[in-house]
Amino acid sequence: MEKRKHLWSDTTVQIFLRNLLLVCVAVILTGGISLYLALTIRQNDMDTAIQNLACIVSQMDIVRESLEAGEALPELKEELDLLINNCDQADVLVVCDKDSIRYYHTEPERVGKKFKGDDQGEILNGADPYISEAEGTLGMQRRAFYPVRGEDDQIIGFVTVSVLTKSLTQIRNNIIRIFILIFGALFSLGALLSGASVYSIRKILLGHDPEEFRKMFLEHTDVIDRLEEGLLAVDTKGNITLINKSARQMLGIEDEKDDQMVESYKNIKDIYPESVLPQVLESHEEVLNHNLVIRENQVLCSDILVRKGEKIEGAVSVFRDKTELTKMAEELTGARYMVDTLRAFNHEFMNKLHIILGFLEMKEYGEARKYILDTSMVSGKEVSHICQTIPVENLAALIIGKLIRAGELGIDFSLKNDSYFHEKKKDLPADCYITLVGNLIENAMDELNSRDFPVKKIEVGIYSEEEHTIITCDDTGGGIPEKILFSIYDRHTTTKGEGHGTGYALIKEIVDSYQGMVHIDTEAGMGSSIEIILPI
Repeated sequence: MEKRKHLWSDTTVQIFLRNLLLVCVAVILTGGISLYLALTIRQNDMDTAIQNLACIVSQMDIVRESLEAGEALPELKEELDLLINNCDQADVLVVCDKDSIRYYHTEPERVGKKFKGDDQGEILNGADPYISEAEGTLGMQRRAFYPVRGEDDQIIGFVTVSVLTKSLTQIRNNIIRIFILIFGALFSLGALLSGASVYSIRKILLGHDPEEFRKMFLEHTDVIDRLEEGLLAVDTKGNITLINKSARQMLGIEDEKDDQMVESYKNIKDIYPESVLPQVLESHEEVLNHNLVIRENQVLCSDILVRKGEKIEGAVSVFRDKTELTKMAEELTGARYMVDTLRAFNHEFMNKLHIILGFLEMKEYGEARKYILDTSMVSGKEVSHICQTIPVENLAALIIGKLIRAGELGIDFSLKNDSYFHEKKKDLPADCYITLVGNLIENAMDELNSRDFPVKKIEVGIYSEEEHTIITCDDTGGGIPEKILFSIYDRHTTTKGEGHGTGYALIKEIVDSYQGMVHIDTEAGMGSSIEIILPI
């Protein structure tokens, strides 16, 4: 018997394999989509970067003047070198005239030579700016073309900004390697969670397999119906939740089925007016072995409270004919045990999924939490954006947590796409950022959740500059009332009731301690925009 408890049955193995299969499918689908999106986003970002740089260069006066002069002016190299050196997303910058002769090249020795690739024809013929892939002097390139127009709006040359294909390949390989590691970790975690779920199920089912427990439940139900004792259970309102065959017979409704009985006789008073269960529920005092008359028959009855910890969940009445008093006394313990077993089963059966979920969350695996949030609440893209933008783990976790909470409240929450944040040696501690960002978001969420606004939206931005950091929070709430706007930094100044009012005060204290500034732009019915500037 002990050996059987430690071994997995076929049913348990099936549950484990099903869970593992679901995890594998979810990981593959989620990972594949995430990988595709990551590669696509990276490609689009690169294309946008080289297009923007090509556009900027094509509109520079020094470029146009050099092409019109028929030679590279001295300032051309100086300005374009500075521009390309400050752009880490482009490998090559080329300026050519309409004869495809280079006036500028990232490598100076190639100036004056003819452009290589033969993909410039369309741009010289008046085509819209485009991106192509071709073999250049430095190898295969993905390059953006923009025309350069003279003062008469005629094309006098072109600009191309390119990324070497080997650079793109390296980027793709790095992304793929990262995702492979993530997939492996998720798969391993999935196996662990599948094993944990099986373990939790067995624990909930008192060490039994599900199939084994199902058989036990059916057997116990059959046993309860075969008991000679009448068994009747009610909830705290006196509504009948269980009645066995013996009880139906004693009460004269033996021809009724359980579901029909409960529908027809919902409350104990309707079917069993002599019962003292209502008084037991009201007084919280059990009554054992008292005499009653049911349909002219003398019965011995015990009314027992059903408890869950200190909370009363209902009551049970156990009764039988006094002529079988001796036998009843011998079997009373067994009957009570069956009642308790049924109560425990009903509770565990109805709540087993919640218990399983709670058990898994108590493990507090970061990867498990992330896996559970990407697939249910938030998209992997949103979480990925936050993690990539915010390198401080605690701060990123805070924002992701607020994202999830906002989703539960029906609030559209996002981190602005143009946000960028870097940890600096002289920057303030991460805990301060957490306090500032956390209070800003929480105040906005409280405001949006307090009333029924047509649009519920929060946008947070974090920007790290060379000399200062900027934190912004915009919401579509009702705005900050004018009457408290000038005292908003005082503790206990709030519209939320007692126990609130410290959020803005904490923000002000931190900002003042680092000689920063807070700007509030608010309008009644339009929302608020808060900006915090912290020197570095």
